[in-house]
Amino acid sequence: MPRLSIRLFGPLRVTLDGEPVTGFDSDKVRALLAYLAVEAETPQARERLAGLLWPDHTEQSARANLRHVLANLRKVLGDRPRSGARGAPPPFLLVSRRTIQFNRTSDAWVDVSAFTDLLQASQPTNQQNIMHLEDAVELVRGGFLEGFSLPGSSAFEEWVLVEGARLQRLAMEALGRLSDWYERQGTAERALEYTWRQVALEPWREEAHRQVMRLLALKGQRGAALAQYE
Repeated sequence: MPRLSIRLFGPLRVTLDGEPVTGFDSDKVRALLAYLAVEAETPQARERLAGLLWPDHTEQSARANLRHVLANLRKVLGDRPRSGARGAPPPFLLVSRRTIQFNRTSDAWVDVSAFTDLLQASQPTNQQNIMHLEDAVELVRGGFLEGFSLPGSSAFEEWVLVEGARLQRLAMEALGRLSDWYERQGTAERALEYTWRQVALEPWREEAHRQVMRLLALKGQRGAALAQYE
């Protein structure tokens, strides 16, 4: 089990050594953690982070706020600067005077990263890779940062919307691949399970409704198929 676990599908959940992380001073601290965890491939300039979370502040004020938020985040994660001591665990955050980056080589697990890694491992769709695809969609337990908002930080709110739309599109594609795979295998029940999940995520998706009707008809449930059409 990783020391740090961050779930961003559905409500934000953070655990450390199996226990919920508490002590966040504000939602800005949570927002910083979420942003760094998702954008872990790139060191984030402090100036950009300050503008993302405090767009209406002066640069000096925003950067001062960022220092306080970063200090709180490192405290609640029990994080320390990179140590030369033998056997010391790598820090969760790589911090310099100019940049901050989430350390993907640390003992941390992020559901969004695991989701995208599993999708990459599931190409192409075949019997060997179908389990990766199923594991990926099981991580989607709600919308991205569901119920989380940061009033007054329009740039962060826009990022959440864009990232959420990207992840939902990937989830819908994955569910569609699973539905099509099991339908081709003649396993209508499993195909229907993943098609219903598409309908739940995007009730307006006509293609998913058509597949539900087709699968219900294949199962001999013509009345249910007609009801779904209505």
